[in-house]
Amino acid sequence: MQLAFDIVYTYDDSADGIVLPVILNFGANTVRTQGCLDTGVAHCVFSNEVGRQLGLDIESGDPMSFGPASGGSLDAFGHEINIQTLGLSFDAVIYSAKYPGLRRNLLGRNGWLRRLQIGLVDYRNLLYVSKYE
Repeated sequence: MQLAFDIVYTYDDSADGIVLPVILNFGANTVRTQGCLDTGVAHCVFSNEVGRQLGLDIESGDPMSFGPASGGSLDAFGHEINIQTLGLSFDAVIYSAKYPGLRRNLLGRNGWLRRLQIGLVDYRNLLYVSKYE
């Protein structure tokens, strides 16, 4: 088996990890933000502030509590939106944090990573991406 990729993206070497530009669409609202690629998180989680900018009634979504590895929990609510990264677009459920102040938006496995095939050469800051069909 040989993998082929449509996109080669050079990301900045950041303390936050692999940070990608993200465009979220819900109804007539569009928010441009960033998301951190996180293979360890099951779902995409965005800040309360991003959810409000999208016009989501956050607490009307599907509730979920995330238990981060560092302890504690994060309450969030899921909504189906359109997500775009690196020119690729698809509808997905993202979770918005119940409370403001989430430091990073996370691009997780369900809703994002499982829709893509990726290759990574971290020592050169290169991310190879194609839509998985």
